[in-house]
Amino acid sequence: MSTHDQTEAMTMADKIVELNGGSIEQVGSPLDLCIRPANIFVAGFIGSPKMNLLELKVASTGAAGVTVTLPDGEALTLPVAAGASKSGDELLLGMRPEHLRVSTNGRFKGQAVLAERLGSLTILHVEIAPDITLVVQAEGGDRTPLHRPIALDISPSACHLFRTNSPALTPLQPA
Repeated sequence: MSTHDQTEAMTMADKIVELNGGSIEQVGSPLDLCIRPANIFVAGFIGSPKMNLLELKVASTGAAGVTVTLPDGEALTLPVAAGASKSGDELLLGMRPEHLRVSTNGRFKGQAVLAERLGSLTILHVEIAPDITLVVQAEGGDRTPLHRPIALDISPSACHLFRTNSPALTPLQPA
């Protein structure tokens, strides 16, 4: 079967071949492509709402993974192999909307500027800095107030790191 409809592909296929301009970007099950996208193209194509992508700099690398600096200056260590990454490199942090959650003490501080209340789920648009908005998929009964300070959190293991036009950094294997 061939389709351009990602919902149809994700619900009916056992295996997906993600194409970009005639070139194969990734082959795998729908869940594989969603959980471990091979690159930015696949990460941005698979999923609704789309994956959040933040431009960040590498603060350091080590055995625990790659530490990046978030927009507010806080450091976050992600369990991925550094590969050729080094301090000062620019990377993209990928976060699926369903993995972000409203928290009292989250890594990202901001305010919800829009709430799409869709019954069984709520899509929040949270501004964490001027011109930086994260999309969050919350439960349908979410009552996050608009235009008031909130915080968002995410498990580092649910995050993805990408180099522009290169494969995603490889997750470290649990010890």
